[in-house]
Formats: sequence, C-alpha cells, structure tokens
Amino acid sequence: MVSAKKGDLVRMEYTGKVAATGMVFDTTDESIAKKSGIWEQSTVYGPKLAVFGSKTIIPGIEEAILSSQLGKSAEFTIGADKAFGEKIPSLIRMMPEREFAKQGVRPVMGMVLALDGMPAMVKSITSGRVVVDFNHPLSGESVHYTLKVTEVISDEKKKLEALLAAAGVKGAVSEKGGKLEISIEKPVDKGKLEQAKRLIAAIVPGTAFA
Repeated sequence: MVSAKKGDLVRMEYTGKVAATGMVFDTTDESIAKKSGIWEQSTVYGPKLAVFGSKTIIPGIEEAILSSQLGKSAEFTIGADKAFGEKIPSLIRMMPEREFAKQGVRPVMGMVLALDGMPAMVKSITSGRVVVDFNHPLSGESVHYTLKVTEVISDEKKKLEALLAAAGVKGAVSEKGGKLEISIEKPVDKGKLEQAKRLIAAIVPGTAFA
C-alpha cells in the first residue's frame, strides 16, 4: 500500500473519464490526449506532482492513492460526491442576452466565460435569454480513473528539488544552520522562478533563497 501523509508530494500518472460515456477529460499520457481530442500544445505531459492533503486532489483520488500499490496501475470509479461535487441547482441562472452584449460578448452554446469572477458555461440561448451554469463542468458525474503512483516524496530536501524541476527552474538545495537554502542557476525565467517560490513557500515554508 502507498503510505502518504498530509504535505507529502505524490507523483502520479492518470487518465480520467466520465463513467457514463467513457469520454476522457484529463490525462498525463500525451498519446491518450491526442487520441481523445483533448491534446494541448501548452500542456506538459508525463507524471504529475500533487500535494497530498492540500485539497488540490479530489477526495476520491486521495482515498485511491492510499489503497493502491506503488508503481502499479489501478482502476476505480468515483461517485460525484467524492469527485467534482453534486450539481447545485441554484448555480444555474438565466440572464438577459443584452447583458452579454453590453460587455461585447456574443454567447454561444458551450462557451465558458467569466462572470463576476467565476467561470460559467453557456447551456442554452432562447428568446433573448441565456442560461449559464456556474457548477463545475463535471459536477453530478461519476468518473472513472486509471491511476499509477510512481513516487511519494516526504523528505523536505527532495521536495524542494522536485518542485524546482516541476517549475522548470535549475538550482541546488543545501542545508545551512539547520535550514534549507536554494541557490538558483542563472539565467532564470522570472515567471517560472516566481511560480517555484509560491509553491515552495506553501509546501516547505522557511526555505531561503541564496
């Protein structure tokens, strides 16, 4: 069984499908992404790092991680309550089409847009009225996953090395005076460095940058 506790980094490969239809909605496998029509050039495929117990992993997957064996694939189905949540009727709203026109937006069925700072999907357009859904697109759906945990990282130094690599930043991790310190190799992309610093501050607080 995989042993992971809150704050550990879990590296895993996975493919998620809608249980009812078999439609792939997420995967770390580039070949599956291409076959399923969800491939994106900007996506980096391959095993992904996630922080266990941080609520960035859906509850059903966290449970499955603990019941799986390291390095072995497992398949399981997760109900909506432990996946992306049940659909909440109050988050489905009807709005006048003219409200979109005021913002220079022409709503189209299936369009995802930001309203009041929240993502919403256009579900229907009828007689000048637009129905938008603020629920997660997969709310109310059971999902089926194929999952393989390839690594669990508990050591703080190894966490930092993994986070730097995930952010695409080169650097060396050392210990000085009982504290961990990172020396960044230059030149470095400022955007990637800031991303790495945010992740590190949240996951390994107190880390110093030389």
